[in-house]
Amino acid sequence: MTHTVMTFVARVKRESVAELRTLLDEIGNDPEHNTCLPFRDLRFLHFSSLVLHDSQESEGYGPCLVFENNFDGRLEPFLDELYRVAASGLHRIYTHCEDYRITTATDRQGILSYLKAHVVRPNAYHIGNTGRTAERILQEHNLRDALETVADRLVKDGAQRSTQDLRSLLQDYVRSAPDFKNLAAVGPRQTFLEVLVPWLKLVLIALILVLALLIRLPWSLLLALILIGTYFAVLRSKESTDSTNTSAADANNVQQLLDQEDHTHSVQNHMASITIVKPGWLRRITLWAVLFVVNLMARARATHGELSGIPSIHFAHWSLIDGGRRLLFLSNFDGSWENYLDDFIDKAHAGLTAVWSNTVDFPRTRFLILDGATDGPRFKAVARDSQTVTNAWYSAYRDLTVQGIDNNSSIREQLFGRLSPEATAAWLKRL
Repeated sequence: MTHTVMTFVARVKRESVAELRTLLDEIGNDPEHNTCLPFRDLRFLHFSSLVLHDSQESEGYGPCLVFENNFDGRLEPFLDELYRVAASGLHRIYTHCEDYRITTATDRQGILSYLKAHVVRPNAYHIGNTGRTAERILQEHNLRDALETVADRLVKDGAQRSTQDLRSLLQDYVRSAPDFKNLAAVGPRQTFLEVLVPWLKLVLIALILVLALLIRLPWSLLLALILIGTYFAVLRSKESTDSTNTSAADANNVQQLLDQEDHTHSVQNHMASITIVKPGWLRRITLWAVLFVVNLMARARATHGELSGIPSIHFAHWSLIDGGRRLLFLSNFDGSWENYLDDFIDKAHAGLTAVWSNTVDFPRTRFLILDGATDGPRFKAVARDSQTVTNAWYSAYRDLTVQGIDNNSSIREQLFGRLSPEATAAWLKRL
């Protein structure tokens, strides 16, 4: 199953910021069924957000609109459905953007061309529940709930049944239930080829690097060592003189963020962050290379619900924008912001530091991956200052966690087929 992770990024007219913010907040008040952009009608969509990032004038970037979309399939079918569902809403939103020249919502080609021109693909991304469409996630959730209800009823009727008999009765129920008759035919989360290709890419890149060194040994090896030594010498010089931010996070910004986080109707949260990349070609190339490696590793290794041991991320992606001068980070995750950042600090601080040490105000680092994010309080203050309020956010399954979705998939995958008595008992405990 192909997932697409991307954003539309457009500059906003300064005089339209207040009006656009009001419109986006209205959408955010009812993201599923508002008349402007009814996210629930977009069948392929997993997560989406609208973020109006109003940069400080001193940064020289001005306000921009970030429209995040994580969906099933390719871009073209999604755009067709997006236009069908929300043509007038898209027109209302993008009328506030600087280079929008469309005069009517009926100009389908014009609106779709505008959106395509503002697509930003991620430099690196992570998907927590690979290989499952939004529809399948919801179906498997409903299946798990139905099986739990039926199992409870069977246990309470007083009849003595083995675990195998209980599972057989649940199988009979699913076969007779119209809502679930197609689930048995659903394929694996990833095909063999989908699993193999990312690993082949890693191996191929490693072979190319090795061969490049072997072609003219020892001169190629000597040159590589000189280049690596020079790189780290220059990097250490910059790391020792980079400015850092030691002040507390802006209280007003933090309060606005807290007002929208940890809502009782959802186990999930959203984070949007835009940081400025440190000046100079060295930092830009380093950041691009780090994100390239992060993406390779995510495609090959982070396919079972975790990213560097963090089990709570549904979708996350990093994109270099404004010609590589700024880094956009968007994440849809389970639990609180504090726990999310603590997980990164405890389990992925090296990768975290390798990425954000190339942006301004990050805590001081050594050799790209050392220190940095391990300074938890200072890192959290910088992270809060880079974070911007999400005006509208949509999740197709707000009450489901990454691990819960994986559990539901395992229940469905093991429903039919042979299981030992021990495996059957373990399967029943998943309900």
